[in-house]
Amino acid sequence: MKKINLLIIVILLLGCINCRKDDGLNIDLNTYSILWEESSAWADSYYTATIDQEGKIEVQEKYGLSNQYRESEFQISAEDLALIKEKLKDLVLIDISDSYGFHDNAAKDLPTTKMRYISTNKSDSTYLYYPNENELPDELEIFLQVIYETISKTDTLLRK
Repeated sequence: MKKINLLIIVILLLGCINCRKDDGLNIDLNTYSILWEESSAWADSYYTATIDQEGKIEVQEKYGLSNQYRESEFQISAEDLALIKEKLKDLVLIDISDSYGFHDNAAKDLPTTKMRYISTNKSDSTYLYYPNENELPDELEIFLQVIYETISKTDTLLRK
């Protein structure tokens, strides 16, 4: 009888040790889109880039205080697309705030940035206005850096 009880305890312990927590979130990134938009209301300018799962970037840009406007389309390299997907997978696992920055003592006439992603089973977005150091979650900060660097490298017509 002692052997049977001991065997049951060992089996239960092994079962508990080998169990992994299932957070219930099935991350499906076969279909997704990412929107990056920088805009300034007072200067009447914006730059919008939409990235899809195939690596296509569609850009719309209106230059400040003028009637100049452009629409362009670019293709992201396979390496950059894989990196975006990897960082998006990390970002989907967290909840992000509706906005970062927008502090009372900050200037009010600088451009704002909007980032939004939509995947098969989750979407989220945020607005950024010069957030403080360490204000952003690490996953969001890294994702934003990857998106910004990819756009800067890919959009050959981007005014810097």
